[in-house]
Amino acid sequence: MRRAAIVLCALAGLMAASARAQAATAVPGRLIVGFREGVSSSLQKRLVEGAGGAVRAQLPHVRAAAIRARSHVALGVLERRLRARREVSYVEPDFYLAVSRVPDDPLFANEYSLGAVGPGSVDAQPAWDSRTSCSKIAILDTGVQYNHPDLSANVWHNSHEVKSNGKDDDENGWVDDYYGVNLVNGKGSGVDDDGHGTHVSGIVAGRGDNGTGIAGLCWSSSVMAVKFMDSSGKGSTSDAIDGIDYAIHEGARIVNCSFGSSKKSSALQDEVDYAKSKNVLLVVAAGNDGDNIDAKPVYPASFPEGNVLTVAATTSTGALASFSNFGKSGVDLGAPGDRIFSTYLTSTYKTLSGTSMAAPLVAAAAAMLRAKDSSLGYADIKNALRNHTRADAALAGKTVSGGTLDVSAALAAVH
Repeated sequence: MRRAAIVLCALAGLMAASARAQAATAVPGRLIVGFREGVSSSLQKRLVEGAGGAVRAQLPHVRAAAIRARSHVALGVLERRLRARREVSYVEPDFYLAVSRVPDDPLFANEYSLGAVGPGSVDAQPAWDSRTSCSKIAILDTGVQYNHPDLSANVWHNSHEVKSNGKDDDENGWVDDYYGVNLVNGKGSGVDDDGHGTHVSGIVAGRGDNGTGIAGLCWSSSVMAVKFMDSSGKGSTSDAIDGIDYAIHEGARIVNCSFGSSKKSSALQDEVDYAKSKNVLLVVAAGNDGDNIDAKPVYPASFPEGNVLTVAATTSTGALASFSNFGKSGVDLGAPGDRIFSTYLTSTYKTLSGTSMAAPLVAAAAAMLRAKDSSLGYADIKNALRNHTRADAALAGKTVSGGTLDVSAALAAVH
């Protein structure tokens, strides 16, 4: 009996540790449940409620719902009940997704990545001789400071929505989404309260040739703020899915995803597949752990869908940044991501490092290609960018292409 009690205590300890680990990586009290084909939204709701849960948000394009347990039902009990239903294909935590960060370096005002041809340059200047404008691009992040003097002219706004009237004027399913959408609050514009999304947006489309601040790769563009992460840089998988839905609904065919998690979500993978069906390219940061993601996957960077373009970070010398993830099969190409100077909150500028800074350069290049030829699909754009890189010995065997972004060569390859 004493031995059995010891075993039971050990098991209880392991279960408690498991619960604490899940709580640290997933939204407390929430799950995502996926349903089999043919299960209607009304039946989904009845099944969840019958198991002791409540639907927070339905995710129709991936046949799933974000749910919570009712106060009298333990989350584990709700999960077991749903797993037992034949109509359910999976139940998983609503994992947190977080921005890829490394500590700030000292201020570095020279935009070496857009400078003259060199080992750390993306060869932007020859491209600018023929094109400085880009197509609409969604920034799935912490939001954007829409009135930043170096961004305001390039920030997309929903012309069918009335600002701050508490209504869904255009009946698109999102309330008060005038300057993009705020999925953290469930309504309102995608205003940045963290800084990460504003920095990413400046890399893409800081207004060029306006006598103010910096120039993004796209001098003029339409940057859509899709805020799914809060002021601490965390957001849920279900809100990321909703954010991709929003971007697609509002006409973006290029989506920048400077975030990731080591936790694989079936629901997010299904959404990536849905985006593929809508011809949408997702440009994704490889992550900042210095790991080979072929061996230690991160998501969405490691999803195998062909509409995912994964980007490592390089330095001003063309070296692979020490913090950057890599992968001969899982990472497509590199781009400058070390000590990148860009727009920041309160109409300022800041230097940040990370694959979060590399991905938007590639996303901007993708939007530039699509502006040149709007008939290009995600595969055309991905192939042009990946097959026309500048060879980089530091990336040989570390990425699919073995090279870094070359905007001029990729643009020339599109006829």
